[in-house]
Amino acid sequence: MKKIIPLITVIIILLNISSCSKDNTTDPTNTTPPTGQWRIHYYWDEKDETADFSGYTFEFQSGGVLKATKGAVVVSGTWSETSTKFIIDFGADPVLNEINDDWLKIEKSATFIKLKDDNPAQDDELHFIKI
Repeated sequence: MKKIIPLITVIIILLNISSCSKDNTTDPTNTTPPTGQWRIHYYWDEKDETADFSGYTFEFQSGGVLKATKGAVVVSGTWSETSTKFIIDFGADPVLNEINDDWLKIEKSATFIKLKDDNPAQDDELHFIKI
């Protein structure tokens, strides 16, 4: 019995150590906004819905603020970016809530941002072009 207790203790310690894992993955958040004003060049959600965003301009600001302007109306939302995702949230705005999502970044340059729904079962796409 005296030999079993230390053996059980060693086994428990080894199980605890092996169950701990070091997470080496990093997905840093990028807070440097794309500069300038942008418009939606293309939006697909089961069909082309680009026209729903006609007249809107978008400005990605520091601190994760995303402003959408149409005429005199300005709607504030949020944006954030990781190495693989571009997250947009305009809350419950009746038009802009359509683009609320954790988008996968497909392409990003100084003049073009191409995003795709992160759900493989969806075919949604969102493209911004710099004005």
